[in-house]
Amino acid sequence: DNHFFIGKFTSGGEYVGWFFQFAFAATAATIVAGTVAERCKMAAYLCYSVMLTGFVYPVVVHSIWSSAGFLTAFNDKPLGDVGMVDFAGSGVVHMTGGVTALIAAA
Repeated sequence: DNHFFIGKFTSGGEYVGWFFQFAFAATAATIVAGTVAERCKMAAYLCYSVMLTGFVYPVVVHSIWSSAGFLTAFNDKPLGDVGMVDFAGSGVVHMTGGVTALIAAA
């Protein structure tokens, strides 16, 4: 009856926000897919995708996009007194996917 993790959504904007984040997480995972194409077993790629979209990506997104994140420029005390401002998600998505792809290709 509560529709699992989206059961507490009360407005259409929350569904739109969830879909927005879902699309960005999937994009980060497809960057890895292009790197390891034909070099990786499907089971290993699925494990990478689950770990990336379920655990790594949310931590990176929170630390950059949240006003309480330690990497954001909008925090009172960002890491090293220098914060990051991301334009339209491109930095977070491509950095997360690229670093994961680099690790996967090694």
